[in-house]
Amino acid sequence: MLSVSLQLAVVHGYGEHKADLTTPQLHKALFWFFIEQIQYKMVICLNKVSVVLLSKRIFIPKVFQMKCWVVLGLTISWTIASVAATIWQCTPIKGAWNSSVPHTCIDTSMFWMAYAVSNILTDAIVIVLPIPEVLKLNLNQRNKIMLCSVFLLGGFVVLCSIMRIIAVIHDDKGKDITWDFVPRNIWSLVETNVGIICACLPVLKTPILRGLSAILRTAEANRRDHGSAYELRNTSEQQRRSKSGHKKMSKDPWGVAAEDGASDEVQIIAREGSGTARYDDLDFRSQKAHSSTRADVDRV
Repeated sequence: MLSVSLQLAVVHGYGEHKADLTTPQLHKALFWFFIEQIQYKMVICLNKVSVVLLSKRIFIPKVFQMKCWVVLGLTISWTIASVAATIWQCTPIKGAWNSSVPHTCIDTSMFWMAYAVSNILTDAIVIVLPIPEVLKLNLNQRNKIMLCSVFLLGGFVVLCSIMRIIAVIHDDKGKDITWDFVPRNIWSLVETNVGIICACLPVLKTPILRGLSAILRTAEANRRDHGSAYELRNTSEQQRRSKSGHKKMSKDPWGVAAEDGASDEVQIIAREGSGTARYDDLDFRSQKAHSSTRADVDRV
């Protein structure tokens, strides 16, 4: 609902310069901004309450249970007071978004500053609350550090609150409310959404780990399939090259290029010159020499 209200404010001109808006557009934008302020404080309260209730359910010592009740009472009571002050910041209420109506308002700048500071303090209390109980658990050092890290991730919410209070200080100097207040509302959305995520992290640990394991298994299977396909391509390439080399050797087993029509003796001499002559070549030459000698004897 918080995001919806802020989006409706943007649709009606929030985020544009005040001088560029018509009077009805300005009233509509400021009305939805007024609604967004109330919802923001309620969401922040619910985030803190959910974290405290989770800690209260996990750790059962009586002293810790009392601490949780105190923090819950402080957070809820301060939120009720802040929401009431936001609703009745002007008398009549319509004067918060319609300046044409005769009205009187509180010092909203001081109110926003006070709320921002108290918000940071309560955030710090909620984050630190379960840490002493975690350190008392009968766990090894590694698991204690992991659990403390999960609870301390809420520190990012404190960082967002600090950035928001900086934006509040900066925006307070401007009079163009529909333009100057945009950074403040951006950090308000970041703070509330990060708070929801951090409140759910202890419960989401198991599904997150399962999801990461499934992603890693899928990546490993894809890597193996890719490796098998690569090896198959290499094997096929080697077989193709082996067959091509075998065909070349069949055409010229001795590696000697003899001209077409050359005599057997020329081919044999060429092979001898290349060092590839065989025994049957030498035997062929001896037979040729014996036949020549016998022919000479017959002529005599």
